[in-house]
Amino acid sequence: MEFMDMQLKRESCRIYSEKPVSREMLIRLVDVARLSPSGCNAQPWRFIIVDEPEARRKVMEALYDGELTGCPWGDKVPAFILICEDEAHLMPGVGEHYGSQHFAQMDIGMAAMALCCEAASIGLGTCMIGTMSQEKLHKAFDIPAERTVRLIITVGHPAREGAPRKKNRKSLEEILSFNQWQ
Repeated sequence: MEFMDMQLKRESCRIYSEKPVSREMLIRLVDVARLSPSGCNAQPWRFIIVDEPEARRKVMEALYDGELTGCPWGDKVPAFILICEDEAHLMPGVGEHYGSQHFAQMDIGMAAMALCCEAASIGLGTCMIGTMSQEKLHKAFDIPAERTVRLIITVGHPAREGAPRKKNRKSLEEILSFNQWQ
């Protein structure tokens, strides 16, 4: 599949079939994500696959952070992948100048996108969720206090088949300039 075609196919899926996602497929997604580039090859990520019913329930509870939720349909999600920011060990000088975690969120974003693109290429749907209760996640999954869950990615077999929704994006003219900000 051409990359542009895959980008057009990949969408934030919020309606999943009841078909479970195999652990082999979930591991494959993390395996692809771990190959993503990172600043100074620091690889500042840890992945937690959540696919058992009780663990999924704990994620669903953590998706509510006060009055906010990014996933009111979480009870229909077959699996979640938590991406935690781990300590980055940057090259000498780089960490001192920018701070050890300067690139970590960008690196995690690239890993998350690789994971979601791989999911689309093998027929799975995903949605990145950023609204969550750190306190609930840390308690439920024994995540060290100094680590932050940056993203939760829902994973499943899309219930809806056929063409993806039309992407509503800004035009190139609105976001592109050459040689200076315009």
